[in-house]
Amino acid sequence: DADRGSIQIEIEQLTDEINRIADQAQYNQMHMLSNKSASQNVRTAEELGMQPAKINTPASLSGSQASWTLRVHVGANQDEAIAVNIYAANVANL
Repeated sequence: DADRGSIQIEIEQLTDEINRIADQAQYNQMHMLSNKSASQNVRTAEELGMQPAKINTPASLSGSQASWTLRVHVGANQDEAIAVNIYAANVANL
């Protein structure tokens, strides 16, 4: 029983250490080993000042050609985005 008691104490100490590391391990102010990141650090596109994509499509696509820029947020920070310029898209090319 003494051995089991010692093992249980060691397991509790290791569990406490794992929980401490999980609570303190952060990268870019986000908790890496817990679910705190999901609830504390996530912001919506509106909170970041991002606008939804607006694509103006002609009523008739026959003989039409369109161009637009698609911006996609890719990083943890506000200004991290990729822009894709589509210069020519028409029905014949689809």
